[in-house]
Amino acid sequence: MEERLVRPPKGVTLSPLSMRVFDVLSQFTAFPWPLLKTQSERIGCDPANLGLSSIEKLIGPLAKGVARFNSPEAGQALKETLERMISL
Repeated sequence: MEERLVRPPKGVTLSPLSMRVFDVLSQFTAFPWPLLKTQSERIGCDPANLGLSSIEKLIGPLAKGVARFNSPEAGQALKETLERMISL
């Protein structure tokens, strides 16, 4: 996969928590930034500065997006990975 597809766009600086979510998404989709940005904006949060409550709200929409464009299994795996991440 091209490096530019699995990194945030130039000029975007992610908080440590947002970067962790981005890195997880990168394992499940070739388009982590568009998915994270779109779903974050739909729930009214800044994708570059996510908090735990925002991530809790994003898990379902992100998993559905991955399931839709990749596979239901990938969507479920993403959901489980994000849930484990925020429970630590």
